[in-house]
Amino acid sequence: MAIKNNNLNLFAEPEGPAPKKKKEERVFSVAEFIEVLNVGLKQEVRITGEVSQVQRAASGHVYFTVKDAKEDAVMNCVIWKFNYQQCGIDMQVGMELILTGNPQVYAPTGRFSFVARTIEFKGEGALKKAYDELKKKLAAEGVFAPERKRPLPELARKIGVVTSKEGAVIHDFINNLGKFGYEVMLVDSRVEGQQAVSPLVDAIRTLRGKDIEVLVVIRGGGSLESLQAFNNEMLVRELVTFPVPVIAGIGHDQDVPLAALAADFMTSTPTAAANLLNRSWEEAYAKVRQFAAIVGRVEDALRRAKVDIDFALRSVIERTADALRRAQERLTNAERVMRVNDPARQLKLGYSIVRERGKVVKSVRGLKVGGALSLQFSDGVAESTIIALE
Repeated sequence: MAIKNNNLNLFAEPEGPAPKKKKEERVFSVAEFIEVLNVGLKQEVRITGEVSQVQRAASGHVYFTVKDAKEDAVMNCVIWKFNYQQCGIDMQVGMELILTGNPQVYAPTGRFSFVARTIEFKGEGALKKAYDELKKKLAAEGVFAPERKRPLPELARKIGVVTSKEGAVIHDFINNLGKFGYEVMLVDSRVEGQQAVSPLVDAIRTLRGKDIEVLVVIRGGGSLESLQAFNNEMLVRELVTFPVPVIAGIGHDQDVPLAALAADFMTSTPTAAANLLNRSWEEAYAKVRQFAAIVGRVEDALRRAKVDIDFALRSVIERTADALRRAQERLTNAERVMRVNDPARQLKLGYSIVRERGKVVKSVRGLKVGGALSLQFSDGVAESTIIALE
């Protein structure tokens, strides 16, 4: 086995012909050797085994051993408190787990241990059981209750997105966003398997306090094993307590990821998540177009009404003018008749008006000799007495 550190190759056979003069070999101290050894062991690996012993320290760290199911082999392991809490597994003896981490020699004791960064259940059966138990627990708390869900803000523009920056998912999401002036803040994260829990939680926490209106967490479909991170209790609670509404666009088949159930809005694909964001904008644009159409129809109606009103006004004016002309003619004729028949005019022509006791006398019948008459002329009145009637 060769372990390299700063171009130092331990335990390796010398390459090429032997040197003519033997060089003095370096002698390591114990601490130096362990340090070099740990550098060589630092490569991350995944192993599987059955838990045979569990010890929980007061610090929260968990020390345990795993054994090979088929061979006579046992390995000491440790997972630190924060990583253990993130994984969301209550480790018990007999569990078959998959560990992700790297081996390490603890210098003060010389103890060799596997330092696990993540632990996960092995097999669909164990994963499904853990999924069902956590789902039941969260449902009892009201985490999935519809009344807890928040509405999307109308016409949201500032979008926070958590997903992998590689692959088709982010491109599908961006390409399906409408041209409504969106500002997208992307935080790159691993999204595959149990190892994605820590980067996903970190990414979501990064967006806390940022100037966004909606958080979108997306990834493509996959198996229950590949979606483990989205069935993690810590991740679910991060979404539930996030300060703005959350859209989960996580591909799924039979078992809906718990993160999707806890989100304020759940879609099955990143494209559907983008379409959900577009909806209020499209509805607003439709209303604007509808309003513009109504305004256009009103303007047309007003133009037609103006034409009708102008025509009616002209007709009224013309009829009124004609009526005024006819009235003027009648007044002129009446004035002419009145002038012709004016008694004062007749008096000026030499005629007089005869009255008996104030009444105009039109005939001699009814008059009597000796009766008194009043004669009106144009310039005065004369009183007379009837002396004879003919």
